[in-house]
Amino acid sequence: MNLSDLAAKGATPAGALLSLAIGGTPGWEERFLTGFDEACRAFGQRQLGGDTVALPAGAPRVLGLTALGRAGANVPSRAGGAPGDRLWVIGTIGDAVAGLAQLRDDEGASGPLVEAYRRPQPLLAAGRILAPHASAMMDVSDGLLLDARRLAEASGCGLRLDLSGVPLSPAFVSARGEDRAARLFAATGGDDYALLVALDPGISPLTLLQPSSVTIAPVGELTKNGVFALVDDLGSVPLPGRLGYEHNLS
Repeated sequence: MNLSDLAAKGATPAGALLSLAIGGTPGWEERFLTGFDEACRAFGQRQLGGDTVALPAGAPRVLGLTALGRAGANVPSRAGGAPGDRLWVIGTIGDAVAGLAQLRDDEGASGPLVEAYRRPQPLLAAGRILAPHASAMMDVSDGLLLDARRLAEASGCGLRLDLSGVPLSPAFVSARGEDRAARLFAATGGDDYALLVALDPGISPLTLLQPSSVTIAPVGELTKNGVFALVDDLGSVPLPGRLGYEHNLS
């Protein structure tokens, strides 16, 4: 998840700081650190240090991670988009929330959707290629509808998003279908860790990236009017009451 934030800035991983609170189930920390080391090795991320503390019996477990990266000359924020920019999704949407639904029904569930939820894959290579050309870019972590609105608002723009263009994986379609309800479920779910990028209409990621290695889909455009318009092949789509996952800290 931290590396996905780096991907949205076009950054290359440089290191990580881990804060680990020890306590609770015996052996948990050893298993966690084994998995953490595997993830670091897989993405070329070194653990630079951090902090370790002991917890009293019964205390909730606390983990904190900071990932550091090296970015290029253009570090895209979510605030650089302009009216007329086209919006593209790199990756697929909905797999993780569909996997979570399977786990809620059956704790022993497995398969590609569960794997997408448990082991998100940051699109680091795609982010590095897109960053020099992006007007704005962010990762999709809280739901495509919510994060697209955040990008549009930060850029001072409106938004027209085509629900029928939301990229769904074959595994998602097999499990949930691809009608309007399924697409709204996918686009409001979160934990996708795809990239949402705003590009000048004269630039296409289809020419920058290798389509065989990652899914690339146009999903809409930024507009002047400040309105969030959601459409699909059947016409206008009413905005759902919940656009994505809202972090409630109260």
